[in-house]
Amino acid sequence: MKLNPNLRLRKIGTHYMVVKGDTGVTDMTEVYSMNETAAMLWRRAEGIDFTPEMMAGWLCEEYDVEPDTALEDVRSMLSEWLDKGLALQ
Repeated sequence: MKLNPNLRLRKIGTHYMVVKGDTGVTDMTEVYSMNETAAMLWRRAEGIDFTPEMMAGWLCEEYDVEPDTALEDVRSMLSEWLDKGLALQ
């Protein structure tokens, strides 16, 4: 799996947003907000092929969470990212 290469993570104040970044001009018609945890996972996944298991491992490195819980949460998040075109199979 990969992140959509046409999207960029931006931090605006205390908020994280994913916007189209392929035109040189930010397109604000489609903006996706993320919490700090999702933004951390996005940054770790930028430019690489990744698996849900890899992301769950990153969560376990950063937070006190059980591996099974982390994997369940990651799969739920990635399902949403795939539906919205943020990630690609």
